[in-house]
Amino acid sequence: MNSRFKALIDASKQLQQIYHPVFFRPDVSSELDSLVALIESGEVVFVHDELYGQLHELIKMKSPSVKIKQEDYAGLISNHLAGKDIDNYGVWVYYPWNRRLVHVLDREEFIQVRTNRNQYKITREEQEILSTKTIGIIGLSVGQSIALTLAMERGFGELRLTDFDTLELSNLNRIRSGVHNLNVPKVVITAREIAEIDPFLNVKCFFEGITEENMNSFFTENGKLDLLVDECDGLDIKILARYKARELRIPVLMDTSDRGMLDVERFDLEPDRALLHGTIDNVDPKTIKGLSTEDKIPVMLQMLGIENISLRAKTSMLEVEQTINTWPQLASSVVLGGAVGADVSRRILLDQFHESGRYYIDLDELVADKKPDDEQVIVKHNPFAPLWEDDMRKVVSRLKLESSSDDVYPDKETIDKLVSAASAAPSTGNDQPWKWYYKKGILYLFHDEFRSFSFGDFQKTASFISFGAAYENLNIQAISLGLEPYYDLFPDSSTAKLVATIRFKKLLDSTQSEPLKPLASAIFRRHTNRLMAQKAPVSEDILSRLKILSESIPGAKIKYFTSDNELRGLAMIIGACDKIRLLNPEGHYDFVHREMRWTNEEAEQTRDGIDVRTLGLGHSLMAAMEVIRSEKVINAVKDLGGGNALGMLAMRTLSTASALCLISIPGYNLKNFFEGGRSMERFWLEATNLNLAIHPLISPLYLFSRILHGNGEGLEEKDIQELRFLREQFNKLTQSTNDDSEVFLAKIAIATEPPLKAYRLLLKDILVVENDI
Repeated sequence: MNSRFKALIDASKQLQQIYHPVFFRPDVSSELDSLVALIESGEVVFVHDELYGQLHELIKMKSPSVKIKQEDYAGLISNHLAGKDIDNYGVWVYYPWNRRLVHVLDREEFIQVRTNRNQYKITREEQEILSTKTIGIIGLSVGQSIALTLAMERGFGELRLTDFDTLELSNLNRIRSGVHNLNVPKVVITAREIAEIDPFLNVKCFFEGITEENMNSFFTENGKLDLLVDECDGLDIKILARYKARELRIPVLMDTSDRGMLDVERFDLEPDRALLHGTIDNVDPKTIKGLSTEDKIPVMLQMLGIENISLRAKTSMLEVEQTINTWPQLASSVVLGGAVGADVSRRILLDQFHESGRYYIDLDELVADKKPDDEQVIVKHNPFAPLWEDDMRKVVSRLKLESSSDDVYPDKETIDKLVSAASAAPSTGNDQPWKWYYKKGILYLFHDEFRSFSFGDFQKTASFISFGAAYENLNIQAISLGLEPYYDLFPDSSTAKLVATIRFKKLLDSTQSEPLKPLASAIFRRHTNRLMAQKAPVSEDILSRLKILSESIPGAKIKYFTSDNELRGLAMIIGACDKIRLLNPEGHYDFVHREMRWTNEEAEQTRDGIDVRTLGLGHSLMAAMEVIRSEKVINAVKDLGGGNALGMLAMRTLSTASALCLISIPGYNLKNFFEGGRSMERFWLEATNLNLAIHPLISPLYLFSRILHGNGEGLEEKDIQELRFLREQFNKLTQSTNDDSEVFLAKIAIATEPPLKAYRLLLKDILVVENDI
């Protein structure tokens, strides 16, 4: 690269912050001398002198009703010049950044001609009003489009532009500019183009963007803003700018370049109006400053309202910092936003529009193929009927079981206590798959498969873990009441509905049951704790106590994982399985329709499932959950081959884990899952007494079962292949084999007790006690 070439590059860089043109009026001798000197210096490369054509337009517009012959224009123009040389008429404008010298009419005549085609959509009087107005624009993607449209309509007298960023190649999909402007400040690019449209417009650039330090200057220096247009990416600045606008009673516009949505906040008319229509009352700008793009998205969803965002935008948000760097914008949307923003700006400034609100010009809806009415959610078929009292009575009557001579017959009050304790046990998705029937000293545990049918209950293994946990609660409660229960698994070979029969003896020797007695106090306090807290170590002594109790069930083994490498590796496996589950049609349906309870009313009414409030998510992440809830979004993500963000919650969850635990029993069969459920419950109750937070993370366990024991049933081939790879990694990390009953994979942490816990079905809906007990 020779020195001349380097000098040219350096000269270009020196011009990067210049955006004001230079005016030369030849009828002013000093300016004429300066113009001559400029031309002689060689700085001017291009000269554009089309003044005659401008005068032609000026003459024509002055007499719109007169049809002037072409040959008459020369004389009319000469009369207008009144003897002045045309070269010395008007003003010469020099644009230093492109070294062009342009001859134009001077200010008054220039404005008359340039705005002539605005008449009467904008009257002369309205044009005069607009020329007195000051508009501030923060952010110059959509902001550039609005600025240029305002400039073309001459919709302001002064324009203040602020953006700290420079033009990048990836901006050229939506910002009107050229590759010669790469690395030039966006404010300069916009200001230069406005100057090239109308050199008489007053534009001021704030190169550092809006900050708390320069906000007063931006809003009030040389006169208060009449309107603020917010198009910035900084969420903290969005909020702080609105606080300032509300304080100064300045209206605010914001276009989102999605679904043609325009936000209008009339703080000039409603000085007490909540910011962003009340969507961010709980958001502190200090806490969101500096968030990554990915972390901004939940807050944006809260601001904009998940129901207001297009399908493609929702889909894209799940891919940010996964398969794309940031949220996408299209030139067509940005240009539409420029048109809508400029139009509404004009009407606000002319006192023609007074409302606040959100407005949509959704081209996907306005210009679209005819579609049938909105599709209803297709309810997935449940092949099982609910288990009713008569169904249980028929099974019990057919079996005609009798208690042994040394059995005791607990009364109804005792049975109520025992079944209440049993039903406080955990179950997958809080489906509570049990029904209980008591007759003549025998308590029958039934499987209500209508309640448990789901993608997660593969080969009934999840249900049997729940049954084992329920039995263990009953066992511990019975011990506290001086009873010793014992069970018979699968007592009726003719039906799978009857899981077990439970009989009771009087507790004579409490030596073996002594370690279980303290667990009774935790039965109704035990809960899933998903709250995030600072990571803290759990002592070896505590882990040992938990191990002793969980392994007091014969065959049960518990393993702990505490190192950063172990936790990180397992978090990646869990996250990948969460993604597979949510992208699977059955898995996603279960999550949305069978497992989650999305409103307080739904949770209270059904008394099952997972109340979304118990997830411990803030308002912003709750908004993100609404994205995941949409089947259309999930299908679109799947079609794009994305979805990595669906697994990121596991990484977040395990970032504060003290340890992970895995409980298993050698041999894959339902009895072992039942016994494993007992081991899990002993562990969990003791953890509750120790004030530990337990959060099950079980998606790998039931997905792995499908490839190890079900030939990939219900899975796509690509998911089967990925799960095989994940299983290999899981076995390496956990030293597991493929033949065990893997019961429980959970996070152990230290966190405060959550304010909300899952509901339980009422006793009257799950227990039948025959009168002749």
